[in-house]
Amino acid sequence: MLESVMKKYVLNKQVRLKHDEASDKFYAFCIDTGDHFDLNKTGFTILNYLKKGKRLEEIVAMLKRHKNVDEKTVLNDTIHFLELSDKNGIIAYM
Repeated sequence: MLESVMKKYVLNKQVRLKHDEASDKFYAFCIDTGDHFDLNKTGFTILNYLKKGKRLEEIVAMLKRHKNVDEKTVLNDTIHFLELSDKNGIIAYM
């Protein structure tokens, strides 16, 4: 897990995020492949933070403030989400 904490994650340049306000649904679209992914609000928030250049520790701190969850749980859940996002080509790391 320490390796995941040390990585600098970035949103893939080919991915666009969308919030459909009418249905309150969240999506990530890859303009290269046409792949799209349904997201929950937290996943959408994490990806938006990455888009804004936030680092993992900043994202975890912000999520911890807005959720009633301990830091270890937020960190583990966020890393798991980022690993899945990486496997699906939504994000990359530097």
